[in-house]
Amino acid sequence: MNCNIVFIKQGYFDKNKHFIEMLDPQDQAKQSSRCYLFVAIKHNGNNFYIPLRENINFSIGNIGYPIPSSTRPNAGLDFRKALIVNDPMYIQNLNQVSISSSQMKKISNDIGAIEKQFSRYVLGYVQAALKGREKIDRLYKFSTLHNFHLELGIN
Repeated sequence: MNCNIVFIKQGYFDKNKHFIEMLDPQDQAKQSSRCYLFVAIKHNGNNFYIPLRENINFSIGNIGYPIPSSTRPNAGLDFRKALIVNDPMYIQNLNQVSISSSQMKKISNDIGAIEKQFSRYVLGYVQAALKGREKIDRLYKFSTLHNFHLELGIN
């Protein structure tokens, strides 16, 4: 299983200011300082990056994967805010990981489950979009995947 913690460079966010449902809208500097997990999930040949967030309400449903730390018990990967970044020029690998060792260990130990759950989320989004329900279904209405219909093969 393959995973890396990365930053997505500010140029990606500058280029895509028109995207909807983004974290930190119109704050490209903050967007580019957020940690993202690259998961080796390929859907239509796309690379997905999932942000690590400090506080997620997991009671909504399968919108993410819990990655708690001692100081952030509700931290986790937020599938709703995943990005597709296929051009490696926008990716900055981290030499030093800026998350706790317990979180990094959980990600490493659970990467198979994370990939499986995230794949289900993407496929569920695609099915909802094909039915025209992606903007009303509570799992998907705040998803950044709205920006990637071309990449996801949704007509």
